[in-house]
Amino acid sequence: MLGDDTLLVNEYPIVLEEMTIREPGRYFGNTAAGGLGWGMGAALGAKLAAPDKTVVCALGDGSYMFGNPSAAHYVSEAMHLPVLFIIANNARWAAVHRSTLSTYPKGFASEKQKPPFATLEPSPRFEHIVKASGGHGEAVTEPKDLLPALERAMKIVKEEKRQALLNVRIEAGYVKTS
Repeated sequence: MLGDDTLLVNEYPIVLEEMTIREPGRYFGNTAAGGLGWGMGAALGAKLAAPDKTVVCALGDGSYMFGNPSAAHYVSEAMHLPVLFIIANNARWAAVHRSTLSTYPKGFASEKQKPPFATLEPSPRFEHIVKASGGHGEAVTEPKDLLPALERAMKIVKEEKRQALLNVRIEAGYVKTS
């Protein structure tokens, strides 16, 4: 789906090695400094700086919430900055969970199937938030529906010049890493 005119802002653990991006300045990812919630603002800034480019912003559900989505969607509409926001929604604060386990690998949280303060349930219906600012929002729950949803959203961003958001609900899981 990423054409030669596409910029990708990644605030999610997308595997860059599985993608083909040959030109510099087309991929913007997490820095070692961290800063959960920077992706939405960065995507809007990228679109403002390069209005002729298609901008896709990949987010986790937690980074979306930390990105102040109501304000970001408002700016997208007010400044005519159509961006495609794709949320990988596992209803978890995975970064919080990983951090807790790295600090306390044998602590209370490591013994729980659903660690405290690491779940985002019930998961908000993020696809509704973008609609308040004139955008297209859609939830995707089945793998077979992802490509058609991406095609619809890309068409809205490119042709209708409106922002779009896909709330891709993925399997909730905790990976216990140290």
